[in-house]
Amino acid sequence: MKIHHECIDRIYTGVVLSDLNLLRTFVLLHETRSVTRTAERLSVTQPSVSHALARLRRDLNDQLFSRSPRGLRSTHRADELYPHLKDALDAIDATLDGTTGFDQSTSRRAFRLLWTDLGEVSLLPPLLERICVEAPGVSLRVDPLDMGRVEDELRQGHADAIICIPRITSPDIERTMLFDDVYCGIRATDHPRLREDPTLEEFCAERHITVDAAAGHTDVDEALARVGATRDAALRISHFAALPQLVESCDCLAIIPSTVARQFRQVARVTPFALPLDVPPVQVSCYTYRRRIPDPGIQWLRQTVLEVLRDWSS
Repeated sequence: MKIHHECIDRIYTGVVLSDLNLLRTFVLLHETRSVTRTAERLSVTQPSVSHALARLRRDLNDQLFSRSPRGLRSTHRADELYPHLKDALDAIDATLDGTTGFDQSTSRRAFRLLWTDLGEVSLLPPLLERICVEAPGVSLRVDPLDMGRVEDELRQGHADAIICIPRITSPDIERTMLFDDVYCGIRATDHPRLREDPTLEEFCAERHITVDAAAGHTDVDEALARVGATRDAALRISHFAALPQLVESCDCLAIIPSTVARQFRQVARVTPFALPLDVPPVQVSCYTYRRRIPDPGIQWLRQTVLEVLRDWSS
C-alpha cells in the first residue's frame, strides 16, 4: 500500500516520539476493534483510551475508527497506517526488551499458523516432530484459513505464517515456495461405474463432494468452467478431513492434491485417479508479513517449514 511520506513524518514527529502510548492505543484498537479490550490490554480506563483516540483523530485529521454492530470499523487511512505503525512498535519493543535475537533451543514463543485441515493431516506431523526436537519450548497453534482474510491476518499480527496453494501477490507479504503439487480425483475402490481413467463426460456425470472455496482449492472448478463443465455437488463441506470416509461410503467423487492421496488410502478404501482435463500444477507456499526490521523468530519458523516440507514432498 502506498502511503504519503509527509503523513508518516507527522506521525513519527508529532505522535510516536511524543507519546508511545498513543501508538500502542492505535495498534490495539485496530487489532481488537474494541475500546474495552484495548483498555484492558493497556491496563487503563476506557475514558483514557477514548481520550487517546480523540487526540489521534485530531493529530492525524482522520476519524480512524467508527462504531459498527461488529465492533469498531477502521477507515482507509487507519488501514494504511496500521502495518507501518505496528512495525515501528515491534522494532521499538524488541530493542528495549533486548529480544532482537531468537534462540529456538530456549525460546518459549507461541506461533500461530493458518492452514487447511488437509495440511494438518499430511504436513503438520513432520513439522511438529522437527520442532519438538529443535525447539522443545516453542508451541504452535494451527487454525483454519479463510482466503478472504489471510492478508489482513498477517498484517494485523493475528497469524505468523500461512501455508496455502492460492498465490498471494501483495508486495508486503513474503512468499516462500515449498513444493509443487497436482490435483487428482478419488473414488470408492469398489465404485460401480467409474473406470481408472474416466472421460470428462463420465467424470461430470457422477455426483461430487466439494470443499468450500475459502480453503483455496478452486483450480479444478476453474478449469472445468473454462471448458463449459461443472461438478454436480451432492454435498458441500468446509473441511477435507472427512473426505476419505465419505467417498468410501458412497458413489460420489472428490478432488484432492495428489500429495495426500497416500494418507487417504491408509484410512479408507478409496482409489485415486487422474483427472480428465488439463489442470496446471500448483505450488504450496508459505507466506509471512514482510517487516522493515525482520523478526528472527518468524525467519526461523519460515526456514524450518521450508526444510521440513521440501524434504517431506521429495
